[in-house]
Amino acid sequence: MHELQLLQQVVKQVEQLCQNRPGTNLSRIRLEIDSHSHLASHTPEELRATFHFAAQGTAVDSADLDIHVRVSTGTCQSCEAVFDRTPETYGCPHCFSGDIAWEGHPELIIKDIEFMEKAR
Repeated sequence: MHELQLLQQVVKQVEQLCQNRPGTNLSRIRLEIDSHSHLASHTPEELRATFHFAAQGTAVDSADLDIHVRVSTGTCQSCEAVFDRTPETYGCPHCFSGDIAWEGHPELIIKDIEFMEKAR
């Protein structure tokens, strides 16, 4: 389960950020997933469930998770067509080659983290 390992890394990184924010509670994490990542083949609900499993018992446990899928652009190495990745894209929509060079974006980015002041 590669998605569990990636989301465990998110939990670890966000936990470290929480240590630098005493007096606050983590409320929301916004993730951006590249559409050519295998993570995009999972529903947001599946990814949230995996995230909450990875976050159990941590400072990240109560955070809401927002997921945005960023559309990847690819260039066919055979016919040089440029196109956006959709869930149905398995190869070049023009020549059907599978030799695609995708933009060099990370598979997963922590875009934003929201904190709230702790109630006194």
